[in-house]
Amino acid sequence: MGEPIALFPVRGLDPAEFSAAQHEVFHGRHLRIGRSGTVHAVGEVEWINSLTLPAPACHQGWSGLGATGELTPTEHEVTCRKCRRARGLPSLEEATGQGTLFALP
Repeated sequence: MGEPIALFPVRGLDPAEFSAAQHEVFHGRHLRIGRSGTVHAVGEVEWINSLTLPAPACHQGWSGLGATGELTPTEHEVTCRKCRRARGLPSLEEATGQGTLFALP
């Protein structure tokens, strides 16, 4: 018998090139996860061979590597409370002057 038929084409991926490309996409930007309206600050997570990939600075979880649209770059202001707090930014309520509608017990 010959070689089995490849059901899914396999293409090589250079980890260093992939990491550099992802960092270039998110350089100077923030990110969104999926279709969420929440904007996160960009941090880094360790990947392989001591390379890193961009990720939410607050360590919010998601599925995938971010290469197929799970993470999208944005120029919008960071709205994630954990990311804002970690960066020393004021809360959105303080920054916009918009208070809460009612106090929760």
